Amino acid sequence: MKLLRGLGISARALFAHKVRTALALSSVAVSVAAVVVVSAIGTGAQREILRQAEIIGTNLLVVRPAQVKNSAARKQLRGVVSTLTVEDYEAISALASVQAAVPGFENTLTAKAGSGSMSARVLGTTAAYLEVCRFAVQRGRFFDDDKRHAPLIAVLGARVNEELFPGQDAIGQEIRIRGVPVEVIGILQAKGILADGSDQDNQILIPIRTALRRVFNVTWLNPIFVSVRDPNQMTAAETEIAHLLRARHRLEPGATPDDFAIQNKSRMLATQKQLADSLTNLALGLAGVSLLVGGTGILALMMMAVKERTGEIGLRMAVGARRADILFQFLAEATLLAAGGWLAGLILGLLGAAMVAIFARWRVALSPQMLLSSLATVLTAGLGFGTWPAWKASIIPPIRALQME
Repeated sequence: MKLLRGLGISARALFAHKVRTALALSSVAVSVAAVVVVSAIGTGAQREILRQAEIIGTNLLVVRPAQVKNSAARKQLRGVVSTLTVEDYEAISALASVQAAVPGFENTLTAKAGSGSMSARVLGTTAAYLEVCRFAVQRGRFFDDDKRHAPLIAVLGARVNEELFPGQDAIGQEIRIRGVPVEVIGILQAKGILADGSDQDNQILIPIRTALRRVFNVTWLNPIFVSVRDPNQMTAAETEIAHLLRARHRLEPGATPDDFAIQNKSRMLATQKQLADSLTNLALGLAGVSLLVGGTGILALMMMAVKERTGEIGLRMAVGARRADILFQFLAEATLLAAGGWLAGLILGLLGAAMVAIFARWRVALSPQMLLSSLATVLTAGLGFGTWPAWKASIIPPIRALQME
């Protein structure tokens, strides 16, 4: 009861000076809101990186043809080189550091089904694509590696299935790609969109021989997906593949640039993780700023309150209040200010994070640890910066206080 009575006295004292209390609360709330928003963005980014690592793995290399560089004399030259061959894929597969490799040829084409049509990534590949690139079949089946024929069959990504066959069973139905009819034999499980904007579900997979002979009419490859045996040896595997391809393509050392490019997915994820960690560190820095800004506001308000309420302090001590009671009263006021500012900042931060998620379309997530850390920081600021004014109030002699009154 005595504790509740003391808290009631502190609360009434704060409400008696609404403007000052609001200013002190706002100084804490703004800092806490900034911590919540930045932490939500950083945590969301970290979870997105983990999701992408699960989607694409951390041992995937993608070998692609190099872009053709324009020159003043050959302005009409566009596109990529065509030196990446099936034999290169087979040579890469034989490397000791490579667990598996998958050949492919891809391009964005229009797929038609009935009266509907859509633009999708059409990829010719082999059965090992599912394991190397971490896809799974939701319904139906995947195609086998038929080295003698070019079967007219396809497996649809989840979004392609929804767009071309809404509310229908696509298995067994026909779609047309560049006028070539292919039968749908399977549907992939949905995987979502990666950070680079690529939609993993907006694709149509067909056998590699069908792609090269019937759909694209080419003899070269434009991606080779490589699964490295040891994820800790990604750089070494990348170097080994580069040396192999330069030797096979007869490129002069130091004189001729690579006619291929190797994308290291783990390096991309590591860069994204550094950015997410930077946002987390920024949130920690803002938490420290909130300690100073919020604490300074609380200190100023409490020092002013002690000076203005000296008579009240003397009166309370004259009727029996102990120094500990006065100390508790002013510490309680500082703590209530800190807790109220944190709660207001939390609400503002949640609204801000929601706006970031809606308008900027960034993935955000709240970290319970960060919320608890911000609360502990703000309460520490309240107690720490409120201790000096509370102690000054508790040592005021009653006679002097009453004389000032």
